Amino acid sequence: MSSVMLQPRCCSRLAGKSNTRIAQAGVTLLELMIALSLGLLLLAGIGSIFVGSNQTYRVQEQNARIQESGRYALEVIGRSLRQAGYADVPLSPLSSKTGFTGTAIDGLNTVCPTATPLTDVITVQYDGIVGEQDCQGDNITAGQFVQHTFFVENNALRCDATRNTTAPTPPTACPVAGSGEVMVPSAEDLQIIYGVDTDGNQSANLYSAAPTAAQWPNVVSARVCVLIRSEDQGITTSAQKFLNCAGALGTATGAAAFTQAADSRLRRAFVATFNLRNRVTNTQ
Repeated sequence: MSSVMLQPRCCSRLAGKSNTRIAQAGVTLLELMIALSLGLLLLAGIGSIFVGSNQTYRVQEQNARIQESGRYALEVIGRSLRQAGYADVPLSPLSSKTGFTGTAIDGLNTVCPTATPLTDVITVQYDGIVGEQDCQGDNITAGQFVQHTFFVENNALRCDATRNTTAPTPPTACPVAGSGEVMVPSAEDLQIIYGVDTDGNQSANLYSAAPTAAQWPNVVSARVCVLIRSEDQGITTSAQKFLNCAGALGTATGAAAFTQAADSRLRRAFVATFNLRNRVTNTQ
């Protein structure tokens, strides 16, 4: 009986694989270049979407700021105009005071040279009320006249407050640089036209940018325009052509109603008409 020697299975398998060559997988240079190109295209697309979205956000944010500043500017000026000529008449029958003794409203046409274009100045006066504050945040005491002067300096709307026991004299020129407090930054222009009542019916039938001395006592309303610009540049893709205050107020038409900007800021003119409540209900 012959004997047969058997090899272990493991050994025979290993022996069979020892002569087998394993192939290595890889990429060619062409495949690598195609992959890099596709990656760059994808990155450029994502970058373009990001830049566009960021610019859209900046435009919307600046528009919101312009709207907020314009409304606030008109609110601040309008509040003072509604108080113009207010008289704190005592209830005592022994008092001789029957009305306001100061200058309810006064204005200067295009006198402030610290901005482009030349801007207006408007001044209102009223009897102060104890417990209130003037536009600079100072407390009003009993028996004081309050005077608010609004003007534009270095592209900011400012208010200069004066309080005195006698009626102050309205300014005859642009206030000194740095006077008062900044009410609204990024305000480029302030223009006002005044409604004059020429027939005594307490309604304006004539609007003038510079009323005469005889017309000032008959001014019953003021139409105010404030031009607000965006704080940042680079908001528009090119220099904007915008409606200026003369166009918004109706004192200019055609090409004169528009101005070509020299930068890439947004601009918008805000207009509102305010009645002088204490003048249309009293003879002054």
